[in-house]
Amino acid sequence: MRIFEEPNLSNPEWRCPICGTRNNKPVTLVGIYGTQNGNNEEAEQIHVDCLELTMYKDMNVIAMKWG
Repeated sequence: MRIFEEPNLSNPEWRCPICGTRNNKPVTLVGIYGTQNGNNEEAEQIHVDCLELTMYKDMNVIAMKWG
């Protein structure tokens, strides 16, 4: 997972989809399911500290924790 020190704020509409802010803090790109075209895929930038992930090892799945 590549981490960028700050988000690309060139789109004035962008907000972190988890916290809803435009805070200038590290982000990572998360691919959007169903948008893959060959080696290209659309992605959304998300604040790293907003991600709270868990792994279901028996299914080889990583998911976002909610609640």
